[in-house]
Amino acid sequence: MKAVVRLLPALFILQAIFVATGDARCLREHSQCDEFYVAEEGETLQTISVKCNNIFILEDNPQINDTDDIGPGTVLYMRQM
Repeated sequence: MKAVVRLLPALFILQAIFVATGDARCLREHSQCDEFYVAEEGETLQTISVKCNNIFILEDNPQINDTDDIGPGTVLYMRQM
């Protein structure tokens, strides 16, 4: 029991390190994109929305009539938030 009590502070420190690095990785994956974004092969509006942390892509790009209406090279305006 005493050994477990001695390990608790170390476990809390390790937990804090793992949480901090996980949060940083999450923020890096969902960063804001430039004002104009050029779609790449295999991307969809949903994947771009998640990648750029932007839910207004369809609303801000009237040239897009449908969510499947993009392909490689499609230029999208990205609202800066």
